[in-house]
Amino acid sequence: MFLKNIAFLVLFIVTFFASAQNVSINGITYVPKKNKDIRIYEVSDFLTNTEKEIGRTKIDSFGRFSFTIQTPEIKKIILRFDNKYSWMYIEPFSNYYIDLPEIDDNRSNFEKDNEIEMVFYRLDTTDINYKILGFEAWLDETLADFYYEKETKPGEFVKKISNFKKEVASVYSNDTSDYFFNYLKYSIGTTVDNLQYVGSMSKDEKYNFYFSFSPFLVNHDKYMEYFNFFFEKYYYHAEKEIRQKIYNAVIRSDLKMYLDAINEDPYLKNNELRDLIALLIIKEEIGSKELPKSNLIAILRKLEETLINPDILVIASNLLDSFEELTNGMKVPNYKLDEVVKLSDYGNKYIYFHFYDPSNQKCNTEIAAIRKLNEKYASIVEIVTIYPKPIEPLTITEKRNLDALTTKKFALDENHPIWNDFKINTFPYYILVDEQLTIKNMPALAPSPNGLYETIEKTFYDIKRKKVE
Repeated sequence: MFLKNIAFLVLFIVTFFASAQNVSINGITYVPKKNKDIRIYEVSDFLTNTEKEIGRTKIDSFGRFSFTIQTPEIKKIILRFDNKYSWMYIEPFSNYYIDLPEIDDNRSNFEKDNEIEMVFYRLDTTDINYKILGFEAWLDETLADFYYEKETKPGEFVKKISNFKKEVASVYSNDTSDYFFNYLKYSIGTTVDNLQYVGSMSKDEKYNFYFSFSPFLVNHDKYMEYFNFFFEKYYYHAEKEIRQKIYNAVIRSDLKMYLDAINEDPYLKNNELRDLIALLIIKEEIGSKELPKSNLIAILRKLEETLINPDILVIASNLLDSFEELTNGMKVPNYKLDEVVKLSDYGNKYIYFHFYDPSNQKCNTEIAAIRKLNEKYASIVEIVTIYPKPIEPLTITEKRNLDALTTKKFALDENHPIWNDFKINTFPYYILVDEQLTIKNMPALAPSPNGLYETIEKTFYDIKRKKVE
């Protein structure tokens, strides 16, 4: 009994340390607003690029933040706040010190595209980020040095490509990280081996090297980047007979016919690759006119029930969820905005959702434009300002900015479904729905001009004109 208890204790300690491998991240950002959230996400799959929140932390009044994540393996994480994001890799038992600097204020303020280049401090030379950054800089510099010779000196170009690959293999020959080895391999695949030149790899050679004789790495971002590139627009590039059989299977919503048709591709005898291609076709063709959406979804539901590989099952579930997400043309729920007001209370008007953060500079620069729109089009469009319920009292400046808005204003708790349903993680953000609560534009244009000098006012004007007619 005593020996059993000792064995159990040892097993518990080993299991605990295998799973609870902490990663500590300390950072600073130029958003000195106390209690502003930084949300941390991981990509749950690299086909749909679905992000899953795994934590959040607060920025203090000096712009500092810190958090700890447990991970048993190297993974990629994304940090989001305001309308900005940055990303990094994390490695078990590592400590990171990062800086998220300011970005150009002229960047988009209603698209989720404001990427910040993260700065690392005291980064260990053995860390995955250090190695990847070093390799990518070397790769960029190398291609820049002799890419022009591809046409002018093709012989020299081929020789330099070959020498570069050999040098990469030599420099990293003693590195024991499987993750980094595969990063190198598929990074070269998407860059160097993607170049077309005399003597470059044939499609068969690429398939054999990158898929046939390699492990199935569905959770590796570079592997999936290469997969998406190699099999892009698979349905349209498939042989005519295979494409016809896929079409017939979809029309019949027949999963077996569908998988059998894909299996006829000589590249797809591996069942895991075949299942991944089956999902890729559905993802790429869900909006096409040739393959009916309802039939594709029916096949996806059947496929989800039969998948064995748990990682592919995650992709199938994420893909199915994405088809149920709110998008243009769909009707939004009749949200309650407070104890009394529901969206249907504005049933005779269009609704222009204005997602707002009182501390966000971009949001506040548009107050005057929103006031002008509200004065001019209030009879046909209800502008509804929604902002996160404050954790602490607003500052005098924030309250003054909020009071300056003449729109209908609602402070919603972070658990309100509207944030998740609309995937709001950037401010300001705008959505336009019609009188039937059908989404017309998501995202909608802002009240101030974008890079093409477009604003939402023309849309408002057209709505008003049609109502008068």
